[in-house]
Amino acid sequence: MKTLKVSVFEHVDYRAFLAAYYRHHKKTERGFSYRSMTRALGFRSPNFCKMVIDGQRNLGIENLDTITQGLGLNKQESEYFSHLVLFAQAKNPAQKKEYMDLIGAKRARNKIAQIMPDQFEYFSAWYHPLVRELIAGKNEPLDCAALAGSIRPRATPRQIKNSVALLKRLGLVRLDNNRYSLSSPLLNTANEVNSFAVRQYHKDVLAVAQESLDNIPAPQRELSQVTVSVSPEGFARIKKRIQEFREELLHIVSEDVNTKDVYHVNIQFYPLTKPSHENKN
Repeated sequence: MKTLKVSVFEHVDYRAFLAAYYRHHKKTERGFSYRSMTRALGFRSPNFCKMVIDGQRNLGIENLDTITQGLGLNKQESEYFSHLVLFAQAKNPAQKKEYMDLIGAKRARNKIAQIMPDQFEYFSAWYHPLVRELIAGKNEPLDCAALAGSIRPRATPRQIKNSVALLKRLGLVRLDNNRYSLSSPLLNTANEVNSFAVRQYHKDVLAVAQESLDNIPAPQRELSQVTVSVSPEGFARIKKRIQEFREELLHIVSEDVNTKDVYHVNIQFYPLTKPSHENKN
């Protein structure tokens, strides 16, 4: 297993890398299997690698040296792979952020074009989507100080400037005839949000919503809450309706004209009790 054709630096999920590694060697090496891969990585259970790739088992941190040696990784690749594993198994957001920064630094040093996936960069700060909407239709040069002053909660001119640079680099806005426009009118995250970056973005947005209770007059906002008891079937129906409403909302926005202000629409639906099956003896 010393011929490595799949670059670990192209991945930010160690399971995805292992899956790509398996597919490549399965295609190029006669007799290659999950059993042989597992044995080369130092494990006894013949299905261990498949279970790891499928998310049913985790890699032991104490075995990383043996694993990276079995994968044929050099020192830089081994350190990067180890960061991926540590990121995936980190217990709190602070630890995840620490390892994500290390992952980004490793990718940069190995001349990967994008330091992080586009999604991570775009959702790394709550104001990037806001700035994207705000500059649409405006001419260059932008007045970053004025834009910063129009945002609640307030952002700095430097943050606005850096945000615009990021949006241009990621291709989320374009400059035509000295005028900014959106490369795609609407952006929407997937219904099932698993990305750490998007989860962190949602936390930041919720903090902004919390501030709006004190800083924005009631006529300028709409906040409501209801606590209900539902069955698993009811949960599924409500979740589906929420997703349908979000699509309808995006349709309304797509047909809106002469837009002037930017809003956040936050929708949360989460349990306040443990699943009923966990309470059974």
